[in-house]
Amino acid sequence: MGYSIAWIAVRGATKDQILDRLSLADTGDTDDANESPVSGAALPGGAYLVFFNDMAHPATQAANMALLSDGCEALGCQVEEHVMASAAFMYKDGAKVWDVVHLAEEGLYHLAVDGTPPPLLDTIHAEMKATQDEEGGADADVDCLFEVPLMLANALCGYRHDEVALLSGETLAFTELVPSVPGTGRRH
Repeated sequence: MGYSIAWIAVRGATKDQILDRLSLADTGDTDDANESPVSGAALPGGAYLVFFNDMAHPATQAANMALLSDGCEALGCQVEEHVMASAAFMYKDGAKVWDVVHLAEEGLYHLAVDGTPPPLLDTIHAEMKATQDEEGGADADVDCLFEVPLMLANALCGYRHDEVALLSGETLAFTELVPSVPGTGRRH
């Protein structure tokens, strides 16, 4: 069994604004293992992270990311280990800034880049390409470039879905989020 998840870290908007834009309400129920369909946690530095147990959750789609990032920035990450696909993307003030996508079905060295990602991407890409070469290249039993979007997203906000602690060493306190009536914050 592998991960099939997505998450979005939003900086520059309050938790209430984020939940309202996503039509979600916080139950207050602890969800440290991210077992709920949707959960959320505050990140150090004031950002808020929304975790989805659905790699293709509608919130991660372009139109919704544009709405979510109005007046702020939203960093998204998608992970589908069953087909070894991963993506990281940034939206700011309602527009896509960049995205980085790896699809193993396009080849183990596949990496599609759109927009202007941070220069750190070049370093991460070179490191994982060299590791792929060392592991046997395109014929290897391992997919090292799958890690590139995940490593980039982790470097930018400190969170990684398959690690207990943040880069800072802190752990997050996730709570369950549920659908709400838009504009009210009340649960359905």
